[in-house]
Amino acid sequence: MTRGRHPVRALEEAEPIAKKRGLIQYYERGPGMLADFSITVPSCLALVKIKRMRYIRCTPQWLDREAYDELAGLKMYPSSAEISRELWICSPDYCWRFFKVGDTGLCELGRDGTILLQKSPCPKKEAVQGRERQGAEGIGQKEPVPD
Repeated sequence: MTRGRHPVRALEEAEPIAKKRGLIQYYERGPGMLADFSITVPSCLALVKIKRMRYIRCTPQWLDREAYDELAGLKMYPSSAEISRELWICSPDYCWRFFKVGDTGLCELGRDGTILLQKSPCPKKEAVQGRERQGAEGIGQKEPVPD
């Protein structure tokens, strides 16, 4: 069960973003509503649920716990390459983040609906260990002296 008012202003703020992606169809608000609107383009149907949150700087794992009801509702729709189930979160200042709901987890989307590449702030553990091994093997070896 969701708490609070229906995000009317958030829907108004989301409309220009959604219009850039395709044709919008709003769903009538009522109990048991799984999505707020859908975006239709010839190759894809995106079912979108909006959630207002106090903090939008969060990990997908934290969001999975915080927006459990919304995600469970979106997972009731079938999953395929032509159907995109999306959760759009916004802050009190109407800053947006977009997530695609997959069967196994969330992935972040850009405003245009394309999947954002995951950029890690630090190198992966395996890569660092590989470089350390290479450095250890090279200790004590001299470079060949040119003739």
